[in-house]
Amino acid sequence: MVRSPSLVLQVFISRRNDLIKYAETIAPNHGDDIVQEAWFRINRTVTATVEIVSPDSYLFRVVRNLAIDVKRKIGREAQSTCDASPQEMGNAPASNSPEADVLVSEQMRLLSEAMDELPERTRIALEMRRSGKYKLKDIAAHFGISIAVTHEIIARGIAHCRSRVLPPE
Repeated sequence: MVRSPSLVLQVFISRRNDLIKYAETIAPNHGDDIVQEAWFRINRTVTATVEIVSPDSYLFRVVRNLAIDVKRKIGREAQSTCDASPQEMGNAPASNSPEADVLVSEQMRLLSEAMDELPERTRIALEMRRSGKYKLKDIAAHFGISIAVTHEIIARGIAHCRSRVLPPE
């Protein structure tokens, strides 16, 4: 049994690249962040009195659990902030009939009005997200707020726009 936090650190350092690769298989493009968070958590919990039978397995388990959490979070964010239709997000496709053109034009007018009704921060966050150039973390950094609050602001903005553009079901 391992009682030394320094041994866990040694194993962590020696397997860091493997841990990143493993995290990337579960949550692509997030391996570094996941492994860094894993270290913070491990460092807080591993003390000289904690018994770790297999540091290698322990580290991979922590990374696996965090990667699964990140993957789920990404899925939730994508579902609530990116599932708006092109018309809702202001990227209406070309239509095939004059009637469809009028409908799209009316929806765009309603969307523009709905966007104007939003608080400035919500409108800007929604526009940043809609452009596709900014991730939630970028928008959060821009406003100096958490990613969770950013997610909530954008989700509320989309819900408001939907309620104004789409007819009630």
